[in-house]
Amino acid sequence: MEPEKLLSSLPTEAKILFVRLRSLGDTVLSTPLYSALKAWRADLRISVLVESPNDEVLHNNPDLDDVISIAGTESGLPGSLYARWVALKRVHAGRFDCCINLHGGSTSAWLTALSGAKHRVGLNRFRKNLVYNVRIDMPERKTTGEKQHTVEYQMEWLLRLGLPQSPIPPLRLVPDPSLRLIVRNKLLNAGLDPARDYVVIHPASKFQTKEWTADGFAEVADDLATDHRAQVVLVGGPGEGAKLKQVATRCQTSPMVFQGLSVSELVCLIQRAKLFIGNDSGPTHIAAALQVPVVVLFGSSDSYVWYPWKVAFQKVQNPFDCNPCPGYRCLVYKEPRCILSITPEQVKAAVRVLLSAAPRTARE
Repeated sequence: MEPEKLLSSLPTEAKILFVRLRSLGDTVLSTPLYSALKAWRADLRISVLVESPNDEVLHNNPDLDDVISIAGTESGLPGSLYARWVALKRVHAGRFDCCINLHGGSTSAWLTALSGAKHRVGLNRFRKNLVYNVRIDMPERKTTGEKQHTVEYQMEWLLRLGLPQSPIPPLRLVPDPSLRLIVRNKLLNAGLDPARDYVVIHPASKFQTKEWTADGFAEVADDLATDHRAQVVLVGGPGEGAKLKQVATRCQTSPMVFQGLSVSELVCLIQRAKLFIGNDSGPTHIAAALQVPVVVLFGSSDSYVWYPWKVAFQKVQNPFDCNPCPGYRCLVYKEPRCILSITPEQVKAAVRVLLSAAPRTARE
Protein backbone atom coordinates (compact mmCIF):
# COMPACT_ATOMS: atom_id res chain seq x y z
CA MET A 1 0.00 0.00 0.00
CA GLU A 2 1.16 3.54 -0.74
CA PRO A 3 1.93 5.16 2.66
CA GLU A 4 -0.06 8.35 1.95
CA LYS A 5 -3.27 6.30 1.57
CA LEU A 6 -2.94 4.26 4.74
CA LEU A 7 -4.83 6.30 7.35
CA SER A 8 -7.77 7.16 5.09
CA SER A 9 -8.12 3.50 4.06
CA LEU A 10 -8.50 2.20 7.60
CA PRO A 11 -12.03 0.96 8.35
CA THR A 12 -14.38 2.65 10.79
CA GLU A 13 -13.24 2.15 14.41
CA ALA A 14 -9.94 0.71 13.26
CA LYS A 15 -7.44 0.02 16.04
CA ILE A 16 -4.04 1.71 15.88
CA LEU A 17 -1.12 0.88 18.17
CA PHE A 18 1.77 3.33 18.58
CA VAL A 19 5.03 1.90 19.95
CA ARG A 20 6.80 4.64 21.93
CA LEU A 21 9.59 3.11 24.02
CA ARG A 22 12.31 4.80 26.10
CA SER A 23 12.31 8.25 27.64
CA LEU A 24 9.74 10.18 29.65
CA GLY A 25 10.22 13.29 27.53
CA ASP A 26 9.69 11.41 24.27
CA THR A 27 6.47 9.96 25.66
CA VAL A 28 5.11 13.41 26.54
CA LEU A 29 6.20 14.81 23.17
CA SER A 30 4.25 12.12 21.32
CA THR A 31 0.87 13.28 22.65
CA PRO A 32 0.14 15.84 19.86
CA LEU A 33 0.12 12.97 17.35
CA TYR A 34 -2.76 11.27 19.14
CA SER A 35 -4.68 14.54 19.48
CA ALA A 36 -4.29 15.36 15.78
CA LEU A 37 -5.30 11.88 14.67
CA LYS A 38 -8.33 11.80 16.96
CA ALA A 39 -9.43 15.31 15.88
CA TRP A 40 -9.43 14.15 12.25
CA ARG A 41 -10.99 10.73 12.76
CA ALA A 42 -12.77 10.43 16.10
CA ASP A 43 -13.78 6.86 15.27
CA LEU A 44 -10.23 5.53 15.43
CA ARG A 45 -9.27 3.60 18.56
CA ILE A 46 -5.77 4.57 19.59
CA SER A 47 -3.48 2.67 21.96
CA VAL A 48 0.14 3.23 22.97
CA LEU A 49 2.77 0.71 24.06
CA VAL A 50 5.18 2.50 26.41
CA GLU A 51 7.70 1.66 29.11
CA SER A 52 6.82 2.11 32.77
CA PRO A 53 6.73 4.38 34.66
CA ASN A 54 6.40 6.66 31.62
CA ASP A 55 2.93 5.27 31.02
CA GLU A 56 1.72 7.44 33.91
CA VAL A 57 1.83 10.59 31.74
CA LEU A 58 -0.64 8.97 29.32
CA HIS A 59 -3.23 7.85 31.86
CA ASN A 60 -6.51 9.81 31.66
CA ASN A 61 -5.60 11.08 28.18
CA PRO A 62 -8.96 11.38 26.37
CA ASP A 63 -7.35 10.74 22.97
CA LEU A 64 -6.29 7.23 23.98
CA ASP A 65 -8.38 4.11 24.33
CA ASP A 66 -5.68 2.05 26.01
CA VAL A 67 -2.14 2.35 27.38
CA ILE A 68 -0.09 -0.85 27.42
CA SER A 69 2.82 -0.71 29.85
CA ILE A 70 6.05 -2.65 29.59
CA ALA A 71 8.78 -2.66 32.25
CA GLY A 72 11.80 -0.52 31.43
CA THR A 73 15.20 -2.01 30.68
CA GLU A 74 16.48 -1.16 34.18
CA SER A 75 14.27 -3.94 35.58
CA GLY A 76 16.91 -6.55 34.65
CA LEU A 77 16.92 -9.26 31.97
CA PRO A 78 14.64 -11.92 33.51
CA GLY A 79 12.03 -9.38 34.57
CA SER A 80 12.42 -7.55 31.28
CA LEU A 81 11.78 -10.69 29.22
CA TYR A 82 8.74 -11.59 31.30
CA ALA A 83 7.39 -8.04 31.01
CA ARG A 84 7.75 -8.18 27.23
CA TRP A 85 5.89 -11.48 27.12
CA VAL A 86 3.02 -10.04 29.19
CA ALA A 87 2.91 -6.89 27.04
CA LEU A 88 2.93 -8.96 23.85
CA LYS A 89 -0.07 -10.96 25.08
CA ARG A 90 -1.97 -7.69 25.56
CA VAL A 91 -0.90 -6.49 22.14
CA HIS A 92 -2.12 -9.71 20.51
CA ALA A 93 -5.40 -9.46 22.39
CA GLY A 94 -5.88 -5.94 21.02
CA ARG A 95 -6.17 -7.23 17.43
CA PHE A 96 -4.75 -4.02 15.97
CA ASP A 97 -5.28 -3.06 12.34
CA CYS A 98 -2.19 -0.87 12.27
CA CYS A 99 1.00 -0.64 14.33
CA ILE A 100 3.20 2.49 14.05
CA ASN A 101 6.67 2.20 15.57
CA LEU A 102 7.88 5.64 16.69
CA HIS A 103 11.07 4.30 18.24
CA GLY A 104 12.99 2.24 15.71
CA GLY A 105 15.14 0.06 17.97
CA SER A 106 15.45 -3.71 17.92
CA THR A 107 13.00 -4.32 20.79
CA SER A 108 10.32 -2.12 19.25
CA ALA A 109 10.90 -3.83 15.88
CA TRP A 110 10.13 -7.30 17.14
CA LEU A 111 7.19 -6.03 19.19
CA THR A 112 5.86 -4.53 15.96
CA ALA A 113 6.54 -7.74 14.03
CA LEU A 114 4.70 -9.87 16.58
CA SER A 115 1.78 -7.46 16.96
CA GLY A 116 -0.18 -9.24 14.26
CA ALA A 117 -1.22 -5.91 12.76
CA LYS A 118 -2.06 -5.92 9.06
CA HIS A 119 -0.18 -2.66 8.54
CA ARG A 120 3.20 -2.27 10.26
CA VAL A 121 4.70 1.19 9.87
CA GLY A 122 8.31 2.30 10.31
CA LEU A 123 10.97 4.40 8.67
CA ASN A 124 12.92 2.98 5.75
CA ARG A 125 16.18 3.52 7.61
CA PHE A 126 15.06 1.73 10.79
CA ARG A 127 17.00 -1.31 11.87
CA LYS A 128 15.33 -4.60 10.90
CA ASN A 129 13.20 -2.73 8.38
CA LEU A 130 11.88 -5.93 6.82
CA VAL A 131 9.49 -5.95 9.79
CA TYR A 132 7.58 -3.07 8.21
CA ASN A 133 5.28 -3.49 5.23
CA VAL A 134 4.56 0.26 5.17
CA ARG A 135 7.78 2.24 5.08
CA ILE A 136 8.18 6.01 5.25
CA ASP A 137 11.09 7.94 3.79
CA MET A 138 12.12 10.65 6.24
CA PRO A 139 15.36 12.65 6.07
CA GLU A 140 17.90 12.43 8.87
CA ARG A 141 17.61 15.15 11.50
CA LYS A 142 19.30 18.26 10.15
CA THR A 143 22.27 19.58 12.06
CA THR A 144 22.60 22.79 10.04
CA GLY A 145 20.14 25.18 8.48
CA GLU A 146 16.41 24.96 9.16
CA LYS A 147 15.48 22.46 11.86
CA GLN A 148 12.29 20.78 12.98
CA HIS A 149 11.18 20.42 16.55
CA THR A 150 10.69 16.80 17.62
CA VAL A 151 6.91 17.27 17.64
CA GLU A 152 6.98 18.66 14.08
CA TYR A 153 9.23 15.83 12.93
CA GLN A 154 6.94 13.17 14.38
CA MET A 155 3.85 14.89 12.98
CA GLU A 156 5.43 14.63 9.54
CA TRP A 157 5.08 10.85 9.87
CA LEU A 158 1.31 11.12 10.06
CA LEU A 159 1.20 13.64 7.21
CA ARG A 160 3.06 11.13 5.03
CA LEU A 161 0.52 8.51 6.03
CA GLY A 162 -2.37 10.69 4.84
CA LEU A 163 -3.30 12.91 7.79
CA PRO A 164 -4.54 16.25 6.39
CA GLN A 165 -2.38 19.29 7.16
CA SER A 166 -3.61 21.24 10.18
CA PRO A 167 -2.18 23.21 13.13
CA ILE A 168 -0.19 20.96 15.46
CA PRO A 169 -1.87 20.56 18.86
CA PRO A 170 -0.13 21.31 22.16
CA LEU A 171 1.16 18.58 24.44
CA ARG A 172 -1.57 16.83 26.42
CA LEU A 173 -1.22 15.61 29.98
CA VAL A 174 -4.07 15.06 32.43
CA PRO A 175 -3.06 14.95 36.12
CA ASP A 176 -4.49 12.16 38.26
CA PRO A 177 -7.29 13.86 40.28
CA SER A 178 -7.02 11.23 43.02
CA LEU A 179 -3.48 12.44 43.83
CA ARG A 180 -4.20 16.16 44.00
CA LEU A 181 -5.04 16.25 47.70
CA ILE A 182 -2.26 13.79 48.57
CA VAL A 183 0.39 15.96 46.89
CA ARG A 184 -1.04 19.13 48.40
CA ASN A 185 -0.86 17.62 51.88
CA LYS A 186 2.76 16.60 51.26
CA LEU A 187 3.57 20.19 50.37
CA LEU A 188 1.76 21.54 53.43
CA ASN A 189 3.55 19.06 55.69
CA ALA A 190 6.87 20.21 54.20
CA GLY A 191 6.08 23.79 55.20
CA LEU A 192 4.38 25.23 52.14
CA ASP A 193 2.49 28.49 52.66
CA PRO A 194 -0.58 28.02 50.40
CA ALA A 195 -0.97 31.81 50.10
CA ARG A 196 2.39 32.15 48.29
CA ASP A 197 3.67 30.97 44.94
CA TYR A 198 6.21 28.21 44.65
CA VAL A 199 8.80 27.41 42.01
CA VAL A 200 9.83 23.87 41.12
CA ILE A 201 13.48 23.08 40.39
CA HIS A 202 14.50 19.72 38.95
CA PRO A 203 18.33 19.71 39.01
CA ALA A 204 19.07 16.17 37.82
CA SER A 205 19.60 14.49 34.46
CA LYS A 206 20.52 11.02 33.25
CA PHE A 207 23.49 12.46 31.37
CA GLN A 208 26.35 14.52 32.76
CA THR A 209 26.41 16.55 29.56
CA LYS A 210 22.91 17.81 30.32
CA GLU A 211 23.21 18.42 34.08
CA TRP A 212 24.06 21.84 35.50
CA THR A 213 25.98 22.24 38.76
CA ALA A 214 24.61 21.89 42.28
CA ASP A 215 26.24 25.23 43.20
CA GLY A 216 24.46 26.94 40.32
CA PHE A 217 21.03 25.56 41.19
CA ALA A 218 21.56 26.47 44.87
CA GLU A 219 22.40 30.08 44.00
CA VAL A 220 19.29 30.34 41.81
CA ALA A 221 17.15 28.80 44.57
CA ASP A 222 18.46 31.36 47.08
CA ASP A 223 17.79 34.20 44.65
CA LEU A 224 14.20 33.04 44.20
CA ALA A 225 13.65 32.89 47.94
CA THR A 226 15.27 36.22 48.82
CA ASP A 227 14.71 38.49 45.81
CA HIS A 228 11.39 37.09 44.56
CA ARG A 229 9.89 35.83 47.84
CA ALA A 230 9.10 32.53 46.14
CA GLN A 231 8.97 29.19 47.87
CA VAL A 232 11.35 26.74 46.26
CA VAL A 233 10.61 23.04 45.81
CA LEU A 234 13.44 20.72 44.75
CA VAL A 235 12.15 17.56 43.09
CA GLY A 236 13.70 14.33 41.91
CA GLY A 237 12.71 10.84 40.93
CA PRO A 238 14.19 7.51 42.02
CA GLY A 239 17.98 7.60 42.07
CA GLU A 240 18.19 11.40 42.04
CA GLY A 241 18.37 11.93 45.79
CA ALA A 242 22.13 12.57 45.82
CA LYS A 243 21.82 15.54 43.48
CA LEU A 244 18.94 16.97 45.50
CA LYS A 245 21.02 16.71 48.67
CA GLN A 246 23.97 18.43 46.99
CA VAL A 247 21.79 21.37 45.98
CA ALA A 248 19.94 21.62 49.30
CA THR A 249 23.11 21.59 51.41
CA ARG A 250 24.60 24.41 49.33
CA CYS A 251 21.54 26.64 49.77
CA GLN A 252 21.61 29.49 52.28
CA THR A 253 17.81 29.33 52.38
CA SER A 254 15.68 26.26 53.09
CA PRO A 255 14.02 24.80 50.00
CA MET A 256 11.50 22.00 50.32
CA VAL A 257 12.90 18.72 49.02
CA PHE A 258 10.88 15.89 47.51
CA GLN A 259 12.83 12.78 46.61
CA GLY A 260 11.60 9.68 44.83
CA LEU A 261 8.27 11.07 43.64
CA SER A 262 6.28 8.92 41.28
CA VAL A 263 5.69 10.36 37.82
CA SER A 264 2.03 10.98 38.65
CA GLU A 265 2.92 12.78 41.88
CA LEU A 266 5.48 14.89 40.05
CA VAL A 267 2.82 15.91 37.53
CA CYS A 268 0.46 17.07 40.28
CA LEU A 269 3.23 18.98 42.05
CA ILE A 270 4.41 20.77 38.90
CA GLN A 271 0.86 21.60 37.84
CA ARG A 272 0.40 24.26 40.52
CA ALA A 273 3.86 25.83 40.24
CA LYS A 274 4.45 29.44 39.26
CA LEU A 275 7.58 28.49 37.34
CA PHE A 276 9.65 25.42 36.49
CA ILE A 277 13.47 25.39 36.21
CA GLY A 278 15.41 22.39 34.96
CA ASN A 279 17.78 20.78 32.51
CA ASP A 280 16.70 19.34 29.18
CA SER A 281 14.81 16.38 30.65
CA GLY A 282 11.43 14.69 30.92
CA PRO A 283 10.07 16.87 33.78
CA THR A 284 10.77 19.96 31.65
CA HIS A 285 8.38 18.63 29.00
CA ILE A 286 5.86 17.73 31.70
CA ALA A 287 5.89 21.39 32.79
CA ALA A 288 5.37 22.49 29.19
CA ALA A 289 2.42 20.12 28.82
CA LEU A 290 0.88 21.65 31.95
CA GLN A 291 1.44 25.19 30.60
CA VAL A 292 3.81 26.06 33.44
CA PRO A 293 6.42 28.63 32.27
CA VAL A 294 9.84 27.00 31.88
CA VAL A 295 13.46 28.05 32.27
CA VAL A 296 15.42 25.26 30.56
CA LEU A 297 19.20 24.81 30.58
CA PHE A 298 20.73 23.18 27.52
CA GLY A 299 24.12 21.50 27.25
CA SER A 300 24.82 18.79 24.69
CA SER A 301 21.38 18.51 23.11
CA ASP A 302 19.93 20.57 20.27
CA SER A 303 17.72 23.28 21.73
CA TYR A 304 16.05 23.88 18.35
CA VAL A 305 14.82 20.30 18.37
CA TRP A 306 13.97 19.86 22.06
CA TYR A 307 12.75 23.24 23.34
CA PRO A 308 9.54 23.29 25.46
CA TRP A 309 6.62 23.00 23.06
CA LYS A 310 3.91 25.71 22.93
CA VAL A 311 4.55 27.26 26.36
CA ALA A 312 6.23 30.42 27.65
CA PHE A 313 9.90 29.58 28.14
CA GLN A 314 13.40 30.97 28.40
CA LYS A 315 16.31 28.99 27.02
CA VAL A 316 19.76 29.23 28.62
CA GLN A 317 22.54 27.89 26.43
CA ASN A 318 26.03 28.92 25.37
CA PRO A 319 27.34 28.28 21.83
CA PHE A 320 29.88 25.53 21.21
CA ASP A 321 31.05 24.26 17.82
CA CYS A 322 30.56 20.67 18.98
CA ASN A 323 26.89 21.20 19.84
CA PRO A 324 24.71 19.25 19.34
CA CYS A 325 26.19 15.85 20.16
CA PRO A 326 24.77 12.48 21.30
CA GLY A 327 25.54 13.48 24.90
CA TYR A 328 26.49 10.11 26.37
CA ARG A 329 29.82 11.69 27.30
CA CYS A 330 31.87 14.70 26.25
CA LEU A 331 34.04 13.80 23.26
CA VAL A 332 35.94 17.11 23.06
CA TYR A 333 36.81 18.27 26.57
CA LYS A 334 37.67 16.62 29.87
CA GLU A 335 34.32 17.83 31.18
CA PRO A 336 31.12 18.97 29.43
CA ARG A 337 31.88 22.67 29.09
CA CYS A 338 28.64 23.31 27.23
CA ILE A 339 26.45 22.87 30.32
CA LEU A 340 29.10 23.88 32.88
CA SER A 341 29.70 27.22 31.13
CA ILE A 342 26.22 28.44 32.09
CA THR A 343 26.40 31.04 34.87
CA PRO A 344 23.90 31.66 37.67
CA GLU A 345 23.50 35.21 36.33
CA GLN A 346 22.23 33.84 33.01
CA VAL A 347 19.66 31.65 34.73
CA LYS A 348 18.55 34.39 37.10
CA ALA A 349 18.06 36.75 34.17
CA ALA A 350 15.85 34.16 32.46
CA VAL A 351 13.85 33.73 35.67
CA ARG A 352 13.26 37.49 35.89
CA VAL A 353 11.90 37.58 32.35
CA LEU A 354 9.27 34.94 33.04
CA LEU A 355 8.34 36.15 36.52
CA SER A 356 7.82 39.68 35.21
CA ALA A 357 5.36 38.44 32.60
CA ALA A 358 1.61 38.34 33.21
CA PRO A 359 0.83 36.39 36.40
CA ARG A 360 -0.20 32.78 35.93
CA THR A 361 -3.05 31.17 37.83
CA ALA A 362 -2.45 27.48 38.51
CA ARG A 363 -5.13 25.23 37.09
CA GLU A 364 -7.30 23.30 39.44
